[in-house]
Amino acid sequence: MKWWCQVLLSFISFLIILTEVVNSTIHPRVLIIGAGAAGIATASHLYQNGISNITLLEGSQRIGGRIRTVSFGNGVVELGAQWCHGEQDNIAYQMASVYPGLLETSIVATNGVLMRSNGTQVPEELVERLMALAEGIVESNERNNFAGSLGDFFSQQYWNKLQTDSAFEDVSRDLAEQFLVYYHNYERGYNAYDSWYEVAANESDSYVVSEGNQVLAWTGEKGFSTILDIVSGNYPGIVDTTLTPVPLDTLIRYGRFVTNIQWNATPNTTVLVTTDDGSHYEADHVIVTVSLGVLKENHQTMFTPSLPTVNLDAIRGLYFGTVNKIVILFDAPIPSDFPNTLQLLWFESDLQTLRKSEHAWTEAISTFFRIDNQPNVVAAWMNGIEGRQAELLPDETIIEGVQHILNIFANNITFGKVQSIKRSNWSSDRHFRGSYSSRSITTERLKTGAKYLATPLLNDDGNPVVQFAGEATHRQRFSTVHGAIESGRREANRLLELYS
Repeated sequence: MKWWCQVLLSFISFLIILTEVVNSTIHPRVLIIGAGAAGIATASHLYQNGISNITLLEGSQRIGGRIRTVSFGNGVVELGAQWCHGEQDNIAYQMASVYPGLLETSIVATNGVLMRSNGTQVPEELVERLMALAEGIVESNERNNFAGSLGDFFSQQYWNKLQTDSAFEDVSRDLAEQFLVYYHNYERGYNAYDSWYEVAANESDSYVVSEGNQVLAWTGEKGFSTILDIVSGNYPGIVDTTLTPVPLDTLIRYGRFVTNIQWNATPNTTVLVTTDDGSHYEADHVIVTVSLGVLKENHQTMFTPSLPTVNLDAIRGLYFGTVNKIVILFDAPIPSDFPNTLQLLWFESDLQTLRKSEHAWTEAISTFFRIDNQPNVVAAWMNGIEGRQAELLPDETIIEGVQHILNIFANNITFGKVQSIKRSNWSSDRHFRGSYSSRSITTERLKTGAKYLATPLLNDDGNPVVQFAGEATHRQRFSTVHGAIESGRREANRLLELYS
């Protein structure tokens, strides 16, 4: 009797194991870490194509990641991603443009002004010439043969052109120096790095612009966050019938900050994920979509065993910087003589005075811009170290500093009283530790890049057990929402092909 019981128990155990194997083959357990654009895109593409045993672990209490649309004034403002950049080869544009009026050219596309710290405006025609010169240098093929930094390359080319080309003989030395500082700030904001002397002139992975309108504003009541509804099939009146609604509310677990991913390379082995509240999750596949900043800070303790060198070099080598915004609401409309975009050019003496003052942090402000459909609101764009330091200052200090800069660069314009402000803190927020990725001299020295960060961790059968998505894993469209969405779909397709 005991012998038959042992046989029966062994047979039942075999059936249980067999059932688990079959279920994991037909209905794999997929765990997605992060519910930003990449995480939502990954989950949605899997769900809409038949893989539905999905759990998303989100460390914060909201979805969207670096898309952060918040109520403010008479509508919403964007503390993260601001505009849809381009139309061609841009999945966000392709998915949103089928809804008439959802995307419109932003107010910042016109009436931009470069203002000097003595209150004089640089003539528009001169601005156009200098911008054309600067953009030509940045896009020059000569960069590919230059061994130093982008800052060195740009400065050499810039001064050589000004000194040898008669088309610029009307540009004074003061203005030339101011424009050089301004354009450096422009590049710092565009690429989220502290200095172009940290960036190699010759980059192996170069950003590819999606051609078309680069400043398309989101007009819906949910702003840029609308793209998350479209991707997940939850936008009212969805046009693309393949985008079946994804029940995000039932798939997402909020407040689950992942502290460890235990993986190994043996076949049919579960990946164990631990969160900071002590919860444990098992999965057949884990897709990591957290920011590069989070990986830089936590990779040593986040993965057991440690990541392979190919992934580690990418995490160490790719650059991850911070760009912040301050959004200010006044009790009256912004005066009509304030431009749609105000870009700041400092005289060196004025800048030195600022650095010795209580408002030294405001050197981070490179640009003011109006907000679409918000007549009482203006925003400030902040770069670099000072911008990160400003995250730690109280609102009152921020308001005083902004008003101080407006008094310098718009001293003939009377604003209303400040009612409230909103501001981002991407660097100090442990869920991000920065804004978006770019390339640096270290990237080139380590001979790494986005494709290496995206390298999956495989088991002995060659199947992925841990994958990576997010804007930093996109070779051509890093730093963008459409790059994040494409990366999420890429990793979803990797699993769909495995189970097809």
